[in-house]
Amino acid sequence: MKSLELNILKGVIGEHLARRFIRNTLAPKLVKKEKWDHVVFSRNDYKQSLKTWNEKLFTYDHFREDFYVHGFYANRQLLSKYAMVVGVLARNHCTPDGLLLKLREKGSKRKVWKNTRLLDSWLKNKSKKRDDVTEYPVVDGDMEVIEIKCGRNAKLMKKQKET
Repeated sequence: MKSLELNILKGVIGEHLARRFIRNTLAPKLVKKEKWDHVVFSRNDYKQSLKTWNEKLFTYDHFREDFYVHGFYANRQLLSKYAMVVGVLARNHCTPDGLLLKLREKGSKRKVWKNTRLLDSWLKNKSKKRDDVTEYPVVDGDMEVIEIKCGRNAKLMKKQKET
């Protein structure tokens, strides 16, 4: 195996172990100690947002789709934080490994039409059937940017801090 292939393989294994650590150790600890209802490591959703951030900037409702993947309906305050984080990442051309979403349920639910964008569903809501509707718990919360480094030679950039 070539050195480059070996380094890529090490990186994939390290990221898998880190995701497992987050899911099995860190998330339950945050739920218990910091009283969050849910802690989710989101890898792919925000990367889609990076590509379309300028289009989504003034329409936070489009960012809600990134939370539907995890089964949640984000309130306006959480969407504002999410848009700000994605915007900072986009402006600085950063693509970290994921976001750690720390969520608290607000005690209410929102109905959303399946397989459609939120704005499309508002426009076409009279033509939808009841079984096309999904209820999501409304959440508020916070988030952290996660960059996974592994191996002896892993170095942090100047703006990164080890936690």
